[in-house]
Amino acid sequence: MNDVNSILTPERKLRMAEDRWTAVKSVIDKLGCDRLLLTGFDHIRYALDYRTQVVGEGYDWFAATVTPDGASTIFLPWIDEVGTDISTRGQEIILKPLTSWAPAVTHPRFWVETVAASLRGATKVGIDLIDAELLEGLRSTLPGVTFVSVGAALYEIRKVKSADERLLLEASSRLNAAAAEVALAHAQPGITDFDLLSVAMAYMQERGAEHLSHSLCNHRRASGSWFAEGTTFREGDAFFFDIGCYGPGGYASDIARTGFVGEPPQNVQLAYQGLLEAYSVVQEMARPGATASAIQEATNDCLTKLKLPTTPYGVGHGVGLRICELPTIHRRDRMDADAKLVEGEVIAIEPETTVWVDDTRIVLKVEDNFVVESDGCRVLSTTKNS
Repeated sequence: MNDVNSILTPERKLRMAEDRWTAVKSVIDKLGCDRLLLTGFDHIRYALDYRTQVVGEGYDWFAATVTPDGASTIFLPWIDEVGTDISTRGQEIILKPLTSWAPAVTHPRFWVETVAASLRGATKVGIDLIDAELLEGLRSTLPGVTFVSVGAALYEIRKVKSADERLLLEASSRLNAAAAEVALAHAQPGITDFDLLSVAMAYMQERGAEHLSHSLCNHRRASGSWFAEGTTFREGDAFFFDIGCYGPGGYASDIARTGFVGEPPQNVQLAYQGLLEAYSVVQEMARPGATASAIQEATNDCLTKLKLPTTPYGVGHGVGLRICELPTIHRRDRMDADAKLVEGEVIAIEPETTVWVDDTRIVLKVEDNFVVESDGCRVLSTTKNS
């Protein structure tokens, strides 16, 4: 059985760690920080190539302090004693215990005392994602330290992916796409939406997915309800599922597929063809220099001309060490900046529409991952060789 992680060779792993640290160091230098305090699992992974995430809800179970020369201390909930590890870049990492299996803010005194000990001597600390109570505790404990936000700056340096990152994102996307094909083939009268998703999740887990990120299915329910409920498929049904995983090196994939059990009603088929037409429009537009809002508008303009409901959310987003990161592709009035696509970005594109069957509103959706190249976008979430 092929393991998707075989693509993550030691040479590639080291090269990526060096490249990413160079980018992080540029943020440290630009902001004049003498320490970083990171709590986002994705930022810790990016800066230190250290995996912390074990469950989806554990975004505040860990922390890491980093000096400008790359020395680091990582705080973890699954150790009981201070220890050490060696980073991908060959530096010693100090490992220290935090309170196990609890939101950090529920034990503020211990968290602040423990983390503050690794920040003593610093004067300017860059932070990404810390609860207000914990931050206030740090400020009280370390009155000579100025804390500045680095979260947005770190997401900015992560927007354009290196060749190695793009390769890992493609591996994750291909695994996700193959799982989707298996799930679609499994759809038949009598199975439930739970059954369908279990097939896809098992396929990815068996082939080395690092973490299964989301498992959603909308079957005979209105837009906005994406969660499987154990409903049973019937002949002629349409449904969509949205699934994802973190693959080699923690790089993500996020895709969706519309499926049919047998032959759906004609108006459903026509609506789906219209959705695919809008999808082709956004794919054609997704090239360097295209603004996010123009892509959003073109997609929904196409749906409107076809007399179909528009997508009720952003039609795209970046994909990387987080399922959803920069760039954001949405309405102009719902973004702080209308960014232009840049060569090397990896994005998910996900238009949606709906159609009525008798008194039931059916949701149709499709989503793939693409890399933005000089002459347009290239699909990554495919099982076919390009």
